[in-house]
Amino acid sequence: MIKLSAFRIKILAAVFMVMDHVCYLLMPELLILHIVGRLSFPLFAWLLAEGEKHTQNIYRYGSRLLIAAIISQPIYTVVFKSFTLNILFTLLLGLGMLRLVNRCSQLWQKLTIYVLCAVVAETLNFEYGGYGIGVIIFMSLTGKVKPKVWLLYWCIFHLILVVISRISLIQGCAVFSGLIIFQFNGKQGSQARWFYLFYPTHLIILGVINYLISSRYN
Repeated sequence: MIKLSAFRIKILAAVFMVMDHVCYLLMPELLILHIVGRLSFPLFAWLLAEGEKHTQNIYRYGSRLLIAAIISQPIYTVVFKSFTLNILFTLLLGLGMLRLVNRCSQLWQKLTIYVLCAVVAETLNFEYGGYGIGVIIFMSLTGKVKPKVWLLYWCIFHLILVVISRISLIQGCAVFSGLIIFQFNGKQGSQARWFYLFYPTHLIILGVINYLISSRYN
């Protein structure tokens, strides 16, 4: 299969995200866009885990996420008519979680941090909630366990959540993102700091298009 740099994986994640949002806002009848869009968040979670491992300044990394999240939130709220905290807040919480976990030596300490972050994500209504925290945890383990073992537990994780109805069957399609992650060629590729601007910009564009279409038919 084709090997991918981290930059190309981020491009794929961004494209899948746009497809998902286009489905939600403009073309809800094209369910395939929503299904493919489920691959987006796990890819961003993996990129976050990789970024946490290699960043030279975790505070600068976190500051960029925080600023972009704050700027994007009112846009997100208006466009989706939702008071959920956008995905950048979820990634920011995950970044802090991973850094704290890496500083802990005891398993019980790590598990406590994982649980607390999942509770925070659910209680404060972060996008993807506790599931999102679980995905970030899984993505931080990709270089620590054998790929086949990781994929097995990744599939079991989604199967359990689908069975107990914590996530929908469509969200369960996110499991296929694991196949993309293991095509990583170990190279970072081009810098992609444009995403901090791309996220709110694409929401504005889709929001305006949705408003114009709605105004035309109302």
